[in-house]
This record gives sequence, structure tokens and C-alpha cells, in this order.
Amino acid sequence: MTTVTEKEIGYKLVDARPPLTISTNPADFPPFDPTEDTWRYLPKKKFNAFISHAPASGNSALTMNGKLLKSKISNSSSDSLRTRDLASARAIHDGHDQYEIVVDKASTENGLIELDLNSDLPSNVLIHIVVKREVTAQLIIRDRNKSDSALNISLTLENAANVDCVLFTQPEAIGAHYGHVSVNVGRDAKLNMGVISLGGDIVRRTFDSKFADVSGELDLLGCTFSSKGQYVEHRTVVDHNEPHCKSFVDFRSAVSGDGTRSVWIGDTIIRKNAVGSNTYETNRNLVLTPGARADSVPNLEIDTGEVVGAGHASATGRLDAEQMFYLTSRGIAPLDAMKLIVTGFFANIVERMNLPSIVEDVVSAVANKLEISVVK
Repeated sequence: MTTVTEKEIGYKLVDARPPLTISTNPADFPPFDPTEDTWRYLPKKKFNAFISHAPASGNSALTMNGKLLKSKISNSSSDSLRTRDLASARAIHDGHDQYEIVVDKASTENGLIELDLNSDLPSNVLIHIVVKREVTAQLIIRDRNKSDSALNISLTLENAANVDCVLFTQPEAIGAHYGHVSVNVGRDAKLNMGVISLGGDIVRRTFDSKFADVSGELDLLGCTFSSKGQYVEHRTVVDHNEPHCKSFVDFRSAVSGDGTRSVWIGDTIIRKNAVGSNTYETNRNLVLTPGARADSVPNLEIDTGEVVGAGHASATGRLDAEQMFYLTSRGIAPLDAMKLIVTGFFANIVERMNLPSIVEDVVSAVANKLEISVVK
């Protein structure tokens, strides 16, 4: 196993991958090159429309439980947000609508916290969320934007916080939706993070996580359905930089329609000092029609032999012919049989996000997209 030292900017990191840059300064990144690993999966003819310029600030419309939040215009970030690509760094540097949200026990008295981003204009948003010590919280971040949207998020859990959080790119979203999510997990804290991407012409979300102290836990669950030429890419990095931490990554996607594509790239790193780590990452993909494509790249780097467990798995295939035969032979129409199989494929992972209110939304959206993309 080869270890390559990254270009170190603000945050020291070593990956078994080509040199990467971690910075919020666009000048630190190499120029956009579609042949580089960072961008090589992207359809250049679509991505060039917004790679050189971030959407304008001042157009955001972010509500929390129905109440409009105030933002400040800024071109700075903080150490809690670690961007890994030029597009996200430029969005921060060019000026953005910045929101600071503190979740304490008083904030959670009414239950679910729902952040809703909904604008008809291009928008550039950065959200800092801090969940205070020993707070249990549930959050949904909905991206409904009807135009190009840069959304960068830092989510920090203080010691012993327990959080279920979902980032949901809604079916009605239009345009290019991209950005970076940095997760910081404190001592004895637990984060169950869901990522659902059903809308947008192009969706590109990158994630990284680090543990601020020992005994943190992270589950990162993904659900994406691409159709009618949509492009969806998710890149995840889980950095076991502290002892006795746990992580589990499980992303699932379905693709339908000529030119439709999904990409998942997962990196899990276990440092020399991260003894007692327990981690697993998996990716499963359904290719529903000819001309659609799903790419899966799991990576695992282990620098210590003193681990509880570590592994990864990936599988890509078509619908199970035996399942289809079983259902259709019992009088179920082929489209309805397909809906049952695909929604069941997703329902399991969405239920594990622990936010029951989104399960019906996802099942309904998936069934609707199947009917439009497969039949019509």
C-alpha cells in the first residue's frame, strides 16, 4: 500500500491517493482540468457552465421551521469547514450568504428542526451548525433551489451530542447543486447522517469527517435516484484520527435513462494512533435501463493493525430477474413490480436515517421518477 503525502494547507492529512488540496482559498487549487481525478467523472459540457464562477450571494431564502433566517454576506470560513475542490472553495471566497445556527436543548423542545433552502435565483450559501454538548437533535436540510446552488455546510457535534441529520436535494430542485459538507464529531458523540439526492440536473456533494476526540460514532447513509440524463456524484472521506471510533458508510443509487450517471467515491482512513477503530463502507447500485451508468470506487487505508474491524464492498447490477418473475407471475404489472423492488431497495436505508417523515417523500418521489423515466 502506497502512502502519498498531500499538499498540506491548514489541515494535515495523508491519503493513499494522488495529492489533494484542502483549502478555502481558490488560489491553492490547480486550474480546472477535466482529466484530473477530482473532476474526471463529470460531463465537461455541463459542468463548465458554473465551474469558473460561483452563484451570486444575496439570493438565498433559508427558513428554519418556517421562519426566515437572517444571514451575513461573507467571503471567509472557519477551521470546521475543509473544502476539497476548486468549485466549493471559490463559492466561499467569492462571497456567500453565511448562517450561524446553534442547536441547544431549548432549540429541540419542539422536536424536529427543518432547514429549507428555496430560491428561484442562483444562490451561494454557507451554513455553520453547532450542536451543543449532550444535546439530542433531529435535523433536515432541504435543498429545493430552482437554479444553480452552491451549498457548503459545517456540522459540529460537541461531546456526547446525538444527532440524526438528513441533507435532501428535493425532486423539484433544478440546475447544478454542489458543495462540501464537513462533519466534526466530539467525544462520545454520535451522528447519523443521511444524504438523499433526487433532484437537480447535476448534483455533486463532497463530504469529510474527523473525530475531535475518542469514542465518536458516525453513520453516513446515501440514497440517490438519477434519471433523464441527470448526473449525481458523491465523494466521502471518513478520517479515523482518534482511537476507539466507529463509522459505517452505506450509499445506494439507481440510474435510469440514456446518459444518466451516478458516481460514488468513498475513502476511509485509519491513522496510526486510531487503535480500536471499527469501520465499514459499502455501495450498491441498480442500473435500470440501457445507456445508464453507475461508478463505484471504495478506498480503505489502514496505518495500524490494532483495529476492531475494517472493510469495504461494492456491487452494481440490474434488477433481479427472479424477483421480477415472482411478482409478475402473481399478477403484478411489470411497472408496479419494478416500483416494489426499487422502493424496497431504498426504503431500508431511508428508514435507518431515523426520520420517519421523509420515508413517504422518498418512496413517492422514486415511484414517480420510475413511471416517468422507464415508461415514457
